[in-house]
Amino acid sequence: MISWIQRYFQKHFRLVFAVILIAVAVPMVFIYSASGGTGDGKHAGKLLERPFFGYNLGNAEQTRRIVSDGTWSIRLKAGYDALQGDQVQQYALQRIAGLALAEELHLPVPTAEQVAKAVATLRAFQNEQGQFDQARYTQFADSLKTHNDLTGADINRILRDDVRLEALAKLVGGPGYVLPHDIKQQLILADSIWTIQVATLDYAAFNPALNPTEDTLKKFHADNAFRYDVPARPRLSLVEFKGADYLPPVAPTEAELRAFYNSNPARFPVSALSSPNGPAETGKKDDKPAIAPATTVDNFLKVRAQVEATLREAVGARGAAKAANDLATAIFERKLAANSPELTAFLAEQRHPAKAVAPFAPDQPPADMPWLASYTEQISRLSKERHFSDPLPTTDSFVILLWNESLPGYQPLFTEVRDRVLADYKDGEKRKLFIARGQTLRTQLAAAAKTAAANFAATAATEKLEVKSYAGFTFRQPPQDMPYQAFGALQGLEAGQVAEMVADADKGYLVFAQEKKQPDLTPGNPRYAELQQQMMIRTAANNGSTYLGELVERELRKSEAAAPVRP
Repeated sequence: MISWIQRYFQKHFRLVFAVILIAVAVPMVFIYSASGGTGDGKHAGKLLERPFFGYNLGNAEQTRRIVSDGTWSIRLKAGYDALQGDQVQQYALQRIAGLALAEELHLPVPTAEQVAKAVATLRAFQNEQGQFDQARYTQFADSLKTHNDLTGADINRILRDDVRLEALAKLVGGPGYVLPHDIKQQLILADSIWTIQVATLDYAAFNPALNPTEDTLKKFHADNAFRYDVPARPRLSLVEFKGADYLPPVAPTEAELRAFYNSNPARFPVSALSSPNGPAETGKKDDKPAIAPATTVDNFLKVRAQVEATLREAVGARGAAKAANDLATAIFERKLAANSPELTAFLAEQRHPAKAVAPFAPDQPPADMPWLASYTEQISRLSKERHFSDPLPTTDSFVILLWNESLPGYQPLFTEVRDRVLADYKDGEKRKLFIARGQTLRTQLAAAAKTAAANFAATAATEKLEVKSYAGFTFRQPPQDMPYQAFGALQGLEAGQVAEMVADADKGYLVFAQEKKQPDLTPGNPRYAELQQQMMIRTAANNGSTYLGELVERELRKSEAAAPVRP
């Protein structure tokens, strides 16, 4: 797995660096829409005018399209949602700023052939070897048939824009000059040949004696009382509609099963068989994907049982959702008050009496209802006046949450939370002692390794540590089973040294650099020029990202004081 990641980084460092730069180098940007909660309330019912390179960020639909385009752009490039939240907004706004700049510079719109060529380089359509995978592309093209808010034309527009933005990046990023010293340091990091030994200290097996006194626990509780505060929270009950209660009484027909499968083939994969054919040329119409999809293989008979089960579950879920919606609507229309006898009688009449939920803190839902943690916002809005929620999906049902009362926050006494305090104290002290044990071991192992390399393993064995050796590898081609933490420990380490222990939740790692052979650091080494080129691209990407970020900031500042207008 690690070696595949290394190959991926080498082949896609442009994308990797771009993602990193977007995540950490661009100032925070917030999009305010007319439907959002930001503002002083003086202009309710009016639309905020926030011009941004031809768009209006005060228009919810335009804002949605900007963010959606950015989301799909990075999703296709990386193969997954590599950016989240504000990072997506930053990336999306930079795309708009870049496209406006490309238009100002009269950069040509990419041709269909250029877009088709770019599709083959997208991680979303590649296998683990970085090769174009026709099957993955076909599944994606088929999935567009089920999207109500995304079409082939939308994807083609996003792809065209991204190809145009790549051309812009070459202009605004500049040459990306780097210093020889930086190239040499990167060469040392990437191409040095290492032989190391890694001693592992098991956290689970580390059991120091911890017997704190009551006074010690009380002091810990007093110093960390905030950790045990119980916040204000509602006491709830719920009405549940299980999907299993709404399954159709008869099995679906073959025609229904076939229609459901044809509409959702990507949900029923059999085995990914890649086509040897590469991307084809684009069609003439813009509403078709940039690559003509291969003929979909019909695996219906192989997955028929799965199709039937999924269809029945979907029908049951729809039935449960409808019943929950009908009940919520009835409660609203009948104006049934919270905790009223009329509400209780009505729920009993509907054969869906409310079930009490034990009071819980937002981050500590009942063990049998972990999904409640996902509805913190909905729960916080419940009150005596708004005493029932919209239907909310769970793992196998829909529920309506009912407000019963608001419980005030309080600080529990030591006796109420003593068990938690004891567990927290022991966890904290054990971790401190674990780190201290690592420091002591490092001193012992370093002293042993100075006399002879073999003494590192011998001393580690005496201390009951697991030792493993890794010989003749580079960071570019590391051993697949080498702990990830060892990579960080090696950076800056010289031959003969033992690094400070690096730890994760389960283990501590002590790394001994038995041997380190540096590569040729002169420009005559072909790798010197290769790394120089990569670093120049990274520097240029940083330059371009910074410049586009400044464009975004300047454009947003122009509309900060914009007056609202009537829609």
